[in-house]
Amino acid sequence: MASGGAPVPEASHMATKVELTISCDNLMDMDVFSKSDPLCALYINTSGSHWYEFGRTEMILNCLNPRFAKKFVIDYYFEMVQRLKFCVFDIDNNTYDLGDDDFLGELECTLGQVVSNRQMTRALLLKNKRPAGHGTITISAEEITDTRVANLEVSARRLDKKYLWWSDPFLEFFKQTETGWQLAHRTEVINNNLNPTWRPFRISLRALCGGDVEKPIKVDCYDHHINGSHDLIGSFTTTLAEMQTGSHITPAEFKCINPKKLKKRNYQNSGLIFIKRCQVEKEFTFLDYIMGGCQINFTIAIDFTGSNGDPRTPQSLHYINPEGYNEYLTAIWAVGNVIQDYDSNKKFPVFGFGAQIPPSWQVSHEFPVNFNPTYPFCDGIEGVVTAYQQCLPQLKLWGPTNFSPIINHVACFARQAMHQNKASQYYVLLIITDGVITDMDKTRTAVVAASRLPMSIIIVGVGGADFSAMEFLDSDDKLLRAPNGDVAARDIVQFVPFRDFQGSSVALAQSVLAELPDQVASFFNSYKLKPPNIFSVSGPSWPVQTDGALHYVGMWADVPVEETSSQGTAHLSTCDIRAVMAAGGAPGLGATECVTKVALSISCDNLLDMDTFSKSDPLCVLFMNSSGSHWWEVGRTEKIKNCLNPTFSKTFVIDYYFEMVQKLKFEVYDIDSDNCSLEEADFLGQLECTLGQIVSSGKLKRPLVTKDMRPSGKGTITICAEERTDNRVVEFEVAGRQLDKKDFFGKSDPFLEFYKQTETGWQLAHRTEVVKYNLNPVWKPFRIPLQSLCGGDVEKSIKVDCYDYNNSGSHDFIGTFQTTLSQIQQASQAYAAEFECINNKKKQKKKGYKNSGVIVIKHCKTVKEYTFLDYIIGGCQINFTIAIDFTGSNGDPRYPQSLHYINPHGYNEYLSAIWAVGSVIQDYDSDKMFPVLGFGAKIPPTWQVSHEFPINFDPSNPFCEGIEGVVTAYQKCLPQVKLYGPTNFSPIINHVAHFGRQAIQQETASQYFVLLIITDGVITDMDETRRAIVNASRLPMSIIIVGVGGADFSAMEFLDGDDGILRSATGEAAMRDIVQFVPFRQFQNGPQEMLAQSVLAEVPGQLVDFFNTMKLRPPRTDTPLPDLSAPAPPH
Repeated sequence: MASGGAPVPEASHMATKVELTISCDNLMDMDVFSKSDPLCALYINTSGSHWYEFGRTEMILNCLNPRFAKKFVIDYYFEMVQRLKFCVFDIDNNTYDLGDDDFLGELECTLGQVVSNRQMTRALLLKNKRPAGHGTITISAEEITDTRVANLEVSARRLDKKYLWWSDPFLEFFKQTETGWQLAHRTEVINNNLNPTWRPFRISLRALCGGDVEKPIKVDCYDHHINGSHDLIGSFTTTLAEMQTGSHITPAEFKCINPKKLKKRNYQNSGLIFIKRCQVEKEFTFLDYIMGGCQINFTIAIDFTGSNGDPRTPQSLHYINPEGYNEYLTAIWAVGNVIQDYDSNKKFPVFGFGAQIPPSWQVSHEFPVNFNPTYPFCDGIEGVVTAYQQCLPQLKLWGPTNFSPIINHVACFARQAMHQNKASQYYVLLIITDGVITDMDKTRTAVVAASRLPMSIIIVGVGGADFSAMEFLDSDDKLLRAPNGDVAARDIVQFVPFRDFQGSSVALAQSVLAELPDQVASFFNSYKLKPPNIFSVSGPSWPVQTDGALHYVGMWADVPVEETSSQGTAHLSTCDIRAVMAAGGAPGLGATECVTKVALSISCDNLLDMDTFSKSDPLCVLFMNSSGSHWWEVGRTEKIKNCLNPTFSKTFVIDYYFEMVQKLKFEVYDIDSDNCSLEEADFLGQLECTLGQIVSSGKLKRPLVTKDMRPSGKGTITICAEERTDNRVVEFEVAGRQLDKKDFFGKSDPFLEFYKQTETGWQLAHRTEVVKYNLNPVWKPFRIPLQSLCGGDVEKSIKVDCYDYNNSGSHDFIGTFQTTLSQIQQASQAYAAEFECINNKKKQKKKGYKNSGVIVIKHCKTVKEYTFLDYIIGGCQINFTIAIDFTGSNGDPRYPQSLHYINPHGYNEYLSAIWAVGSVIQDYDSDKMFPVLGFGAKIPPTWQVSHEFPINFDPSNPFCEGIEGVVTAYQKCLPQVKLYGPTNFSPIINHVAHFGRQAIQQETASQYFVLLIITDGVITDMDETRRAIVNASRLPMSIIIVGVGGADFSAMEFLDGDDGILRSATGEAAMRDIVQFVPFRQFQNGPQEMLAQSVLAEVPGQLVDFFNTMKLRPPRTDTPLPDLSAPAPPH
């Protein structure tokens, strides 16, 4: 499965994985004596005209209507335009270069278009944009995520009195992790009550137990003290399975035990905790609603008050600049460019406010900018721009700045939508303004009322005004209140000052739209509303009721809202990778192989006490750095009152990329104001680190420092990392018995295809190998990811087709059967499960037809595989060795033409490669000591050619201290050696393999070795090198080759066996692909981060592949061995 992440935004709140399945029909036939052998390559565009290859499907022989089994898994961001290109080729040779193959057609689209259609079929085009025959491509999208939550209702009885006659109890729920107990949820405080009943609450299964219902959960009960020194009442440990079983009929009862009181005679408990309800359900996600047909209706409101200035003068914020867009147009373009992918007709209502309008010249706070009250729509974003430009000369900018009329206007339609009993409509109002709100009380009332409707409000502030009132409305820290005291049901306002994003419209769109997906999903889930096309998604079993038609009222009463199509098309739902980083994750390269979500939990100790009569009220803010000195805020924890040793319950979930340096900064503040303004808060300390440092430590504890890098008292911060992913796979051993004979002169050549049921039809999940000439075949054991097979739902239908393979590509259908994973597992528990293979055509024609054979599932087991982060967090060390080519073909280092020339104004290609790769890898090496070897040079004192010498000339200690030490040693070495030859790789590979061989003797996955070879030339000892790599493929080892200069690197590409298994000269096959080759010239003009990402992309998969195959567990882990059964989650 090709996996990875699309480039990501700066401050995303929403990143989810989408699996794309590809099929084609009626492809052009480019072969003379057979049919085309198609393969599909996916490219991603980050900016400009450059496309990066993301991955490839398998090649299918002799097929014009291929159904590819290999999927693409991409990180989806609502707030981004993620451009994709699917290219289909007819593969006729064994090289990896697609330039040698026949081109069958391509499709360019965006990921937004794919997910809003769910299944999209389009014509394939040639490079000149003409039709590629009758060829079409179909792309199906499916979200991959675990959205289960535990709904809990909890009370207590007879809790201990901790203060005179009462206690003020609250609960904390903890998940067990390798680094200790991790806070998952904290309830509210119930004042003066020994028999409290807490409000119902829900905790995601990931946060509560990592998705494992048998994992221990600890519940602590405390008596709240306003000074932050809470008294422990008692505690108990249980599991989610126990809570569910216990509360099935009557409340589950748990004794609250205080360990200090156990010494007392006759001590029984400190009270009883009752779990009155514990129910696990799957919530609908944002993509469930979008793919299920929910429309997001986008309205734009533009501030035309006089404070913007005369539009005829350049000083005006409304000035129509002939050389570019003003701030209003930039904001419209940035947000609209994302939104329009989700709107089938691309019609947007646009209003103005605060201007005197013709013919009455009265001030209006709600007028269509096209001056057509019955039809205020603009045709696409271009139409919005045109209407805005035509409107300006016809207005007189005036005032005041009133928001409430336009908010109430949109709320009118949202109120109608609530009368439908489905999540069919959601409304987004974008207000672009320059000034302070005049009708603040009315606006607060309007926002509070709108918070109970399917509606969100985005405010973009342009110009340099004081926007504190806007920030007050964007109440991230607490719920907004109306003047009469009514509290908002939820936070629906997102305010963004344009000046923070003046250089990047992409960054503006990402920040503006970041909160919208969560607002949509949380609203509809809280009202138990399903997507319109409920059969398109898998979710909670909520009752469905019929809905009525929605029509616009008010200013355009006769214009109906277009209904959603039966196919689930949503009208309106819902960068450069080096430029920005995200809350949802770091920037990803197009071909990134390892991306997973990491949850960071934060706690602090011994914080500075900045308050006079109480303790500090700490809050932690996480920032990420993309490039240079600019940091973006990712998110904030909750504020904890009167506490110098806080443990924050809110976690940060970040996409983790092994091949990138993801810089983080944690800042801790003492919050003294109601609006949680950091400017008004006292600074308690900060920590800068990388995500790599955190995950390699598992639990990172560091002192906090001040802005000038001095110690912040004795304060410390502890960051715990935990991976969030579903890494369950299903192991199969399958055979056939008495299959139909389909070939006239021989037996059948059977193979199987496993399909997952989706709302758009059956989706290919796995294809077995072909067993030749056998009616009783036994296929090789295989594994299918649970998500690919059944979306994690063991009760979802699975279809298995059996075919007789034909070289022509026209495979003969033998038969089929349908089942579920649950049925297979139950049937195969004691003995093999048998399923009759039925051919319906034969069944209808032949009397007495029984079946076309029997498929026997001898083994079916769900297991949990260790992931890359399991190994890294569990203590596996990655040992990094560098090998540098000192052969004469590099040229004399004293001259600028040499690849080894020490350039006083920058790095040569050798140093650039060392810096790029080393800056990432050093986070995973505890002592940062790297052995560096040279080859192909004559070295002192004998001046014999050596193919394995330490560049510091110390054979007993060839280590360099950090990447800086490597650079220094390299620069000192060059004048002392004579560049010579030949270019032999095998000695260096065998040298590192020696240590890999020693490591494999250990019983855990404690060591993995990565060899980086930087070279300019053709390999001289190819046969020996092939033998060395084949041997090394059985060891915990990977080889990265970076080719510098302009030589012919075809031999290197041969070693990088992505398209086939490498064999030694004697025919021995490698156990796995361990070589990654990258030509430096492809990255010469880009940032060095791009080189590192491409070079290191395959290492995580190689490491996991090896250790899972060898059944080696991480050194530090409580997790059972991967071959133990992992039970399916309850539903």
